[in-house]
Amino acid sequence: MALQQTHSTKSISKLVPQHPESADDLNAASKGNTKKVFTFTEKKETGGQAGEKPSGSTRKSVDDGESSKTGKGKSILEEHGIVIGKVIGAGNYAKVKIGYSEEYGKRVAIKIISKVKAPSEYIQKFLPREIDAVKGLHHENLITFYQSIETSHRVYLIMQLAENGTLLDYVRDKKYLDEPQAKNLFKQLISAVEYIHSKGVVHRDIKCENLLLDENWNIKLIDFGFARKDTRSSDNQVILSKTFCGSYAYASPEILKGVAYDPFLSDVWACGVVCYAMVFGRLPYDGSNVHVLLKRINASLVFPKNPAVTNECKHLIMHILAPLKMRYRIPQIKEDPWLSK
Repeated sequence: MALQQTHSTKSISKLVPQHPESADDLNAASKGNTKKVFTFTEKKETGGQAGEKPSGSTRKSVDDGESSKTGKGKSILEEHGIVIGKVIGAGNYAKVKIGYSEEYGKRVAIKIISKVKAPSEYIQKFLPREIDAVKGLHHENLITFYQSIETSHRVYLIMQLAENGTLLDYVRDKKYLDEPQAKNLFKQLISAVEYIHSKGVVHRDIKCENLLLDENWNIKLIDFGFARKDTRSSDNQVILSKTFCGSYAYASPEILKGVAYDPFLSDVWACGVVCYAMVFGRLPYDGSNVHVLLKRINASLVFPKNPAVTNECKHLIMHILAPLKMRYRIPQIKEDPWLSK
């Protein structure tokens, strides 16, 4: 499947395919050919968006808007010492702008969410998760979260600016990554995932679009809107998830089947898809709906002849994109010859 942007819907009442998954070339997403996915809502979950935080504060204001003035003649962001700049990303109900924070003395990314345009469930359920989880996470491969500012019509998330965009765009521009670079980035991804898992947090939406590259071309995992924190019972047993979320192409077979699943191992599967995407410049699985995708996943994994990829790398990918009982756990991934040598 050509490497293209995917979209994650926040919640619908049943498992429903939204869009076909095929694309003509690596630039299909930029031309509007995207796919959406599915969730099945589940009660009693928490989570949030990524990051280390110097402060991680949340502030509210009755004033609204990027240009709305307070009694002092300043906008809400100006009141918080933030100068806003150009748009660097946009979606249906959110956009991201570059800004400068006087408090932190650096350029920042400002995610601006419209309460008017966003689904109510996103505002009431998933957005609080994005803010909640980041306050307890501190890792070099997670985006730093600085603060949130809430007004009557918008929520502003102030975060570290990743200067070099998404991994998706980077791989599409280069067609594919050579193994040494892919290995380095994959090690960073596994380090980030191992860390959040050690904190009892599962991401559940790992994909190339949710991996940013900083000024030193290091991975930064973002977007914890589907994350869970209540992942283990009092006797330390994994609590299976019943929320079926993420993107078709990165979803594990157990998610696609609509059964309760181990969210730690579904994160591992998604990491395997990212690794495949980096070294081959395409996604491993394609399908116009869940049933077609499941058939292809259940068949033997196919590796393209080009670009040439070592057997060691293929061996690791095969053991990550494997049935649940045989799927590598993170310690096995770290010890695998391709990653450890």
